[in-house]
Amino acid sequence: MNTAISKMFNIQYPIIQGGLQGLGTSPLVSAVSNAGGLGLITAGSFASKEEMMKDIEAARRLTSKPFGVNIAIGFRKPMDEFVEGAIEARVPVVFTSGNNPEKYMDRLKENGIKVVHVVPSVRFAKKAEAIGCDAVVVVGYECGGHPGRDDVTSLTLIQKAVDELSIPVIAAGGFSTGKSALAAFALGAQGIQMGTRFLASKEAALHSSIKDKLIDLQETDTILVKKSIGKAMRVMKSERAIDLAEKEEAGASLEEIFPYISGESYLELINTGNENAGVISLGQTIGLIKEIKSAKEIIQDIVKEYEHRLQLLYRNLK
Repeated sequence: MNTAISKMFNIQYPIIQGGLQGLGTSPLVSAVSNAGGLGLITAGSFASKEEMMKDIEAARRLTSKPFGVNIAIGFRKPMDEFVEGAIEARVPVVFTSGNNPEKYMDRLKENGIKVVHVVPSVRFAKKAEAIGCDAVVVVGYECGGHPGRDDVTSLTLIQKAVDELSIPVIAAGGFSTGKSALAAFALGAQGIQMGTRFLASKEAALHSSIKDKLIDLQETDTILVKKSIGKAMRVMKSERAIDLAEKEEAGASLEEIFPYISGESYLELINTGNENAGVISLGQTIGLIKEIKSAKEIIQDIVKEYEHRLQLLYRNLK
């Protein structure tokens, strides 16, 4: 698993934790990095730059390995202070998602920070390359969170991105096993990013009742919401999520659906286990996850299965 991405980030395995709002904090981040992957502090988990920087310091007390910061650039909340916080904290890599990170590129690059942008299409991947991103995460339709508007699966999207870009591609959307990691590398990706798999980890600060439910879910237990506002989002299929989708289908206004998608409702869900409070991002790969494990066990399982499958493939081709 020695790839351009593992070399770029100075990590043992090109396995990267996805951005997890409210959950991508020092306990999980340090565990992923200690296990040889790349943990990402999720800026959206914090009310201020100062809070984020305190958690970065907490992560540094827990690991001496590299980790980065994930910053979702949107309309709801300015993220300038979090970009400055990442610079002040001298993290080696920043992952951005959502809107164009171009206005931050000069500041990040002049401070020696690698920049990776998350994209749902080849068109946006090319734009990320053009503005100077060091790599891109390409997310397919299967992903938890925002799959974009084109409904293209990872199998097609990753191959096309690899063919048309000169910077490394990190595969996301449907990856949680050693088999899927091997498939990603066969498609030309240089790494994988996983959100759903680490959501179902011992270190993720998700309420235990939600974790217990995750391991019983199937690949069909997700649903797309927020399509009515042009921000399609794959979430766990719950009564609350189904109700939201039905309201959108009936033409509900933003004001009517906001209580379902607000930050407050999400925090209530992850902190109290009340799944009827809001919605939580979840990828279709949840159907392959049957046990809550530590981040170390998750990464070790992936590496072991990857190596085993690679050996079988080699023997079959001889």
